[in-house]
Amino acid sequence: MEQIEQAVMYALGPQVEPTLKAQANEYCEQVKNSNDGWQLCVQLFMKEPKALPEARFFSLQVLENTLRNKFETLDNAAVEYIQQTMMEYLRREFVDNTTGSEESFIRNKAAQSLTLLFTHVYPTIWPSFFKDMIAVAKTPSGTPSHEKAADFFLRLCISIDEEIARMDIPRTREEVIRNTNIKDTMRLGDIQLLASFWFDLLQEFRSTNPSIAQLALKNIGSFIAWMDISLVVNDQVMNVLYELLSDTNLRISACECLADVISKGMLPADKLNMLQMLNITEVLGQLDMSEPEFVEHVARLINALGTELCKIYADTSLPNEGKQAAWTMLEQATPYLLKFLANEYDDTSAGVFPFVNDMLYIYKRQKKQMQAFSQGQHEFLASLLNVVIVKLRYDEDTEWSDDQDEPEEEALFFEMRKNLRIFAEHIAMINEELYVGYIHSFVMETINKYKAGTELNWRDVELCLYVLYCYGEALSKAAMIFVTPNDALSPLGELVSEMINSNISAYPHPSCAMQYFENVTRYYQFFEHRPDHLPQALAAFVDTRGLHHPVKQIRTRCWYLFQRFVKNLKPKMTPYVENVLSSLGDLLSIQAEPVVETNTMDGMPIPAASTFDSQLYLFETVGLLISLEGIDPMKQTEYLKIVLEPLVEGIQKAMAQAVSDDELFLLQLHHYIMAIGSVAKGFPTLANPAESAQQPWTVVFIQATEIILSALQSYNQMAVIRDAVRYTFARLITCLGTQVLPYLPSLINGLLTECQVTELVDFLPFIGLIAHKYKPMIEPIIDELLLPLVRRVFDFLNTTPSGTDEAFLLLDLRKSYLNFVLSLFNANLEKVFVSERNIESLETILQTFLHFAKDNSDPTTQKMSFGVFLKTVNSWASNTAAPGPTVAGFDRFVYNELLPITFSVPMSAAFNLADGQSILVFGEMTSIQKAMCVKQGADFIEYMKGVFLPSIQCPPDTAERYCQAVQQYEGRQFKKYFQSFISEAKS
Repeated sequence: MEQIEQAVMYALGPQVEPTLKAQANEYCEQVKNSNDGWQLCVQLFMKEPKALPEARFFSLQVLENTLRNKFETLDNAAVEYIQQTMMEYLRREFVDNTTGSEESFIRNKAAQSLTLLFTHVYPTIWPSFFKDMIAVAKTPSGTPSHEKAADFFLRLCISIDEEIARMDIPRTREEVIRNTNIKDTMRLGDIQLLASFWFDLLQEFRSTNPSIAQLALKNIGSFIAWMDISLVVNDQVMNVLYELLSDTNLRISACECLADVISKGMLPADKLNMLQMLNITEVLGQLDMSEPEFVEHVARLINALGTELCKIYADTSLPNEGKQAAWTMLEQATPYLLKFLANEYDDTSAGVFPFVNDMLYIYKRQKKQMQAFSQGQHEFLASLLNVVIVKLRYDEDTEWSDDQDEPEEEALFFEMRKNLRIFAEHIAMINEELYVGYIHSFVMETINKYKAGTELNWRDVELCLYVLYCYGEALSKAAMIFVTPNDALSPLGELVSEMINSNISAYPHPSCAMQYFENVTRYYQFFEHRPDHLPQALAAFVDTRGLHHPVKQIRTRCWYLFQRFVKNLKPKMTPYVENVLSSLGDLLSIQAEPVVETNTMDGMPIPAASTFDSQLYLFETVGLLISLEGIDPMKQTEYLKIVLEPLVEGIQKAMAQAVSDDELFLLQLHHYIMAIGSVAKGFPTLANPAESAQQPWTVVFIQATEIILSALQSYNQMAVIRDAVRYTFARLITCLGTQVLPYLPSLINGLLTECQVTELVDFLPFIGLIAHKYKPMIEPIIDELLLPLVRRVFDFLNTTPSGTDEAFLLLDLRKSYLNFVLSLFNANLEKVFVSERNIESLETILQTFLHFAKDNSDPTTQKMSFGVFLKTVNSWASNTAAPGPTVAGFDRFVYNELLPITFSVPMSAAFNLADGQSILVFGEMTSIQKAMCVKQGADFIEYMKGVFLPSIQCPPDTAERYCQAVQQYEGRQFKKYFQSFISEAKS
């Protein structure tokens, strides 16, 4: 025993030498895992004088482990010994010990151990368990009870309930059966005994020791879920519970207990009768609700009542008089619902959210069934909408923060706002007229006050603007109109017009500016109908209210919003281009910042968004504005030069310096290149990619392209530069068309030389997209670049992954490679595989597809591989019916390599014909067989019947049936036949 105690102290000691600590931990694990270690630990736990608390706790951990995981190793004598020892512990510690008290963590662990023992011995070995426990808690005279023993007994009961009745703990089937048997046995008599004793303890200690009374109430609330309701819902118990609602020490516990009683699962009619008897709303009217924490619990109580009544009302089995009675009770509860929802404390408000949700569900269903609403229902909806909108306001003690990492308090507020918005949207769905009228009046009231010069709290202005934003979100698309058929402003149009004309964007608080621009961007369609309002909106955007706002968070958000605003209103922006561009000039200066990392939810660091990430939206906006139709092409060229020349000069200056791996230097170069790409992104995509843009401004982009390629040549070993170049070229191609094609070989070679797996996974689809857009002109370029690309793919695929992440990356590369090959076939560029330059490598390339096709562990790649093979067969297999150019050696490859695996793969044990993905793979294999039959007819049949099928020991009659099926059946029929062929062969 002493050795165990010493080992525990060494294992836990902060100053212990690491080797000794490791040895101590190893010894403790040996004790824990041995079959007889528990005996020593029980002795250690019970020894006098007491061992150190840490050693006693470890002893209980070992006992708990034995009871939970190794009970079957204990014989009857061992179980009896544990039982007697635990009873001795209870008497010694909680009855006889009058001087000290047990450590709380040891007391709780003892309760857990005794609970586990209970699950094994009750009712078979220890049927008197509860009687014995109650006997320990009682004095010989029966009263007063032993306080410490009563406290432990109540904690033990809670532990037992958690072990046998908690619904949120996953359990094995055996545990479910065991727990059901225990509860059934307890219901025969012990539960009545327990309920009576809990009530006795509640009465005994409600004044002298409220913490014990609280535990008694917690037991009643926990066990009520599965015990007879009449044991609690009777005059004796309920009168006491209602009394306790006025007891400052016990009212919260009494409230929780009542909520548990109300929430007990019952038949709707029975539940309704019980709720009528409890008459909770009348009781609540008599309570003192001055203490916020108690009010929060009362809110949860009314929530429990309301949600239960909503369930009853919605139950279709309830007769009409029952429904009417439930609705009457709901009407009595809704004033409390509104009161608690409007409470200044958000936790109290949130406590009734489920009740609000259920009420709105009833209203929505009533509307769907086209049943008229009563006056009382209309009044409730109006009151609810008012409370919801007012509750959306920032609290007086909550400050708006411009910190990127929003404080927890503000994050909770935003979460609550989200829920309240949903309620408002539901009200709009139920009664759009009510919603529109209320919001219009609410927003106009604040705007009119602002126009009149009334001094307003920023929270009221922000709320006004936020509610206007929510207004459009809640309306149906049909109601999201800004003008009526006769061109008058709609209610929404009027609000947006007033918001702009009122100059409320100048209100001096960051939150108001932020919400103003969110609204302007959200309602951009308003300006299509009223373009005369555009100058005011643009003026606000480009000055210190928006793009130049002193608060970084507002400023950078506005950069994004302005890009959306301009993009959506391009046809209306032409008159303002010069002024807007001149206002943006100072914001286009680029200054790289060190990369800051932030943690994701899984703890992995990722780069945090930088100022430049937002600045890219400005460069795209510039591209959108410069490229607008209606601007003189020479003027466009002039604007583009003004924007791009500083970026090009920045790249040139960087290249004039010695090659550097300094992070900020490389980021600055990366930013210049990315900015050029973002400007190009703003230019329109050519309607016909196979043409070139015939505009003077293309020269400016071509010059930038050449400079970017020079930078790539110098810095292609830097991934950050390769990323930027790839991004920018993808944008230049869409706006310049074929003018970029001559630069592609230099681009692709520059990117390939040093690229990593992740880049190649992204790069291959990029080349596939170019191939699709610029067929057939791009064929010579693809022909030249095919082998370097394929070799780079092979270099990576031939490496052994160092971990799971790398293994997944290589799987992604497989898919990307196969998609690239498929894209070439789809673009009719398959000739590049059999060109004079590449034909010698065809066999190697085909072998990679063959390798992927045989891999049953990755059905997605497998299907793609057979899909590629189907394309090759359709393109290159010789056609006996219509002889034409052939690919030397391809037919031989098909018969010697490809056709055999269309049989061997589905025949393998790892191939599951019942799996959905495998069936897709199977379909590709049957299509290959069918395609060869169609192309080569009698030659194919002769080979299958005379050579291949006999080689796999296929019986002649089965071979004959196969040959008939492949010739006669269409694709789907043949697939079905071949499935039965494989199933029969496997069996």
